[in-house]
Amino acid sequence: MEWAILLPISIVVFTFGTIFAARQLGKTMVATSDEDLAVFEQLKATGGRARATLTTIQPAGLTVDNVNVQCHVGFWLVPLDGSEPFEGTKTMFFVKTQLPDQGDTWPAWYDLVDRSVFAVLAPTKLEPNQIPMYRDFGIQHPLDPDRAP
Repeated sequence: MEWAILLPISIVVFTFGTIFAARQLGKTMVATSDEDLAVFEQLKATGGRARATLTTIQPAGLTVDNVNVQCHVGFWLVPLDGSEPFEGTKTMFFVKTQLPDQGDTWPAWYDLVDRSVFAVLAPTKLEPNQIPMYRDFGIQHPLDPDRAP
């Protein structure tokens, strides 16, 4: 009699536990890690600043929660200090219905010694409060009322 009750309960608990664990893993994979945030803050404090133009975007074959797509992204980074431009690549997640376009340009920060270490501020959606930062980087924000036609 105990097995007749415990078995269905165990199956339900196992099933929902597995679903919960998978969703938590997916959230962790898409979210920015504490380590990435620390690198970003360090680059903002001590690194160089650049305009990062998206040159290539290729889905990597991983989708999380049927919404977030992992992509290999290539950038052409132009330092604001006039130093030599350089290429860089990152693996990033994007909402599959909001993939960026080739040619999009975003603010970026890079390590002055190791230019392979850089962070790009890729907006999840465009908002007017981003306009001052884009202007500071010499990038025309799509919502900027003063942008050139």
